[in-house]
Amino acid sequence: MAAEFFDITENRFHGPHPGPLALMLWVMMLVVGAMGTEAASAQDTPDSTSSFWGHTTSPADTLGAFDGNLWGPVPARHDSVSAHCANSSRPAWETAVMVPYWIIGIPFRIVYLGIDQTVIGMDKLGVFGEAAEHPGIKIPYDTYLMPVISIGDLEGFTLGLQAKHYDFLGPGNMLFLHGSRSIREADKLSGGTLFHIGRGWTIQAGGGTEETNLTRYYGLGPNSYNGDESFYHRRVTWGGFEMDKAVGRKVGLKLHTYSSKVEALEPVYEIDKSLGRVHGDEIPFGYPGISTGWTWRLALYRDNADQRGRPRQGGFQSLGVSLFNASDGSGLQYLTYHANLEKYFPLWHTDRTLAVRGFFNRIANVGNADIPFTRLVTFQRPDELRGYHSLRFYGMGSLGVSTEYRWPVWVARGRNDLGVDAYLFSDIGQVFEKTYEISLNNIRVTGGAGLRLVDSDRGFAARFELGLSDEQTIVRLKFSQTFQYDPKGLLYGKNPTKVY
Repeated sequence: MAAEFFDITENRFHGPHPGPLALMLWVMMLVVGAMGTEAASAQDTPDSTSSFWGHTTSPADTLGAFDGNLWGPVPARHDSVSAHCANSSRPAWETAVMVPYWIIGIPFRIVYLGIDQTVIGMDKLGVFGEAAEHPGIKIPYDTYLMPVISIGDLEGFTLGLQAKHYDFLGPGNMLFLHGSRSIREADKLSGGTLFHIGRGWTIQAGGGTEETNLTRYYGLGPNSYNGDESFYHRRVTWGGFEMDKAVGRKVGLKLHTYSSKVEALEPVYEIDKSLGRVHGDEIPFGYPGISTGWTWRLALYRDNADQRGRPRQGGFQSLGVSLFNASDGSGLQYLTYHANLEKYFPLWHTDRTLAVRGFFNRIANVGNADIPFTRLVTFQRPDELRGYHSLRFYGMGSLGVSTEYRWPVWVARGRNDLGVDAYLFSDIGQVFEKTYEISLNNIRVTGGAGLRLVDSDRGFAARFELGLSDEQTIVRLKFSQTFQYDPKGLLYGKNPTKVY
């Protein structure tokens, strides 16, 4: 049966001609409406208005109160009972920002759409299968192998292999081994273990050796000249222990001790640009030479970031102090103070995040012995100026601020937060001998862009970035992060003399 209804706005029926019952109902509605209108007109004031349902009590107000209707009294218009809807215009500044943003973003959105649809299609074909419990290729004895592929400004292109043995001698424990070699003959062999010993305590033990044949040196202080680039052979050997105690859900304590040997030798390559030839009468103390000793470090940290890998709020804070005591007969003793502050801010758009990190390092010589330049503070992981070479500046202290604007490029559906983020970054900072050298004239500014591959649930991260400065352009490919830098240094065979 065709539907029949009456259109009040046009005063006519839609559909087939109405039957007698429908016509009778229509006539009754008109009569009742007319009676209501006549009764209301006797009470209306000159400023009131009438309607089909009754009369208003608010003067000349089409949205006023109705007191004689089917639903009872309706209050007069007021801020608490009425709303004014209108299409507000876009501010001029927002239009000026959004137009180039959308234009520049077109190729990125096309690439994103292509990758996303390709991955979806491959996933439907079962190409990926189920994600492994841990990253890498699983071999017997619950061990996973991962290739080492990196591009560093000192090492160049590096290839190697890592092995992780989970639940080593007990649940939650781990054994880690690493071996790699670069095209510049930068070699590294290292390993470590981690054990849970109960009551919130863990213990790490590890060691290794690392050497770089072409380590750069430009001079001491914040104003070293780029044209004074020279090279030396740097070799580091270390071994030690670390105990960690969780004193709260977000707070922890670290006690770290290790022995280290740092050698600064004549380079095998680039002999014409060796440190001794380029710097002549200004050769730094400790070149060539060997520095050995023990380091004791105590640190307190607080981690209230909402997640690993892609935090959108919260942060990470740490304070540490270390004591170095030479064992080579030099009598050298010095303290190193370290502070680190990270904070994450969610931005106006979904999954956009601003990450801010500040750091400060300072050496205080306890005695009168000179400190070898290989033990001085410099910019290296994670306290980097990413537009400059690592070890570009040397001093008694350093401070800096890093910022990253992050947004997701691709996120795998149902893949445990696996995806790729793009980011723009800026690093500013300087080294100093004395605190009076801290000034805007000595601050170095760098910037750049990068991509991060993040698998938060499985603790995997990699980054490819391009850093720019007034001196050079740096390309890096690393399986680490500048923010949320993994603190398990001895376990993962990281050189402890690079971290303060």
